[in-house]
Amino acid sequence: MLNKFFGDSIKSKGTVSRQLFDSNGNAKPLFKENFIWKLAKRLFDIDLQIPFVTGYWTTKAISQNLVTTVGFGILAGQTNGVTTAPVTAVAIGIGTTSAVAGNTTLESEITTNGGQRGAGTASRVTTTVTNDTAQLVKTFSFTGSFSVTEEGLLDNNTSGGNLLARQVFSAVTVSSGDSLQITHRIAFS
Repeated sequence: MLNKFFGDSIKSKGTVSRQLFDSNGNAKPLFKENFIWKLAKRLFDIDLQIPFVTGYWTTKAISQNLVTTVGFGILAGQTNGVTTAPVTAVAIGIGTTSAVAGNTTLESEITTNGGQRGAGTASRVTTTVTNDTAQLVKTFSFTGSFSVTEEGLLDNNTSGGNLLARQVFSAVTVSSGDSLQITHRIAFS
């Protein structure tokens, strides 16, 4: 309680942007969800894409992510060196169950056709003060077709590992030749 009064607590919040491109590098539209979509998803587990009611079409969709309970432990362990496995893996999946703090994995991670997890390009960027935001960027190049509906950050670039953050979003339908660029940021302020 005193920490909040004296202002020395740290909070983390994250955003994830998604951009979809065809085989020629042209941007393809994505549905950006709003609070009505999120409510319908949480209550009825449906992906209701109704422009102007549950969201809108855009070429760059930005959403808030959820840092998991395990993720807060990872962040604390990275700060004091108790854990040394860097969180560099970006994974995508086809799971549709809403993200909750207790998640430890993606619901249904994609492991084939160019959708397999891997290390993102890591950097620090500025949101409020210099270098206060961790950023990972990964581009997935697909050789098959499916609908991507979830994304997460993990501390193992191939399989297993600990889930730092996860989010679920409106279906992004990809075809062979398409590429999906994920930019995941976690700001500390």
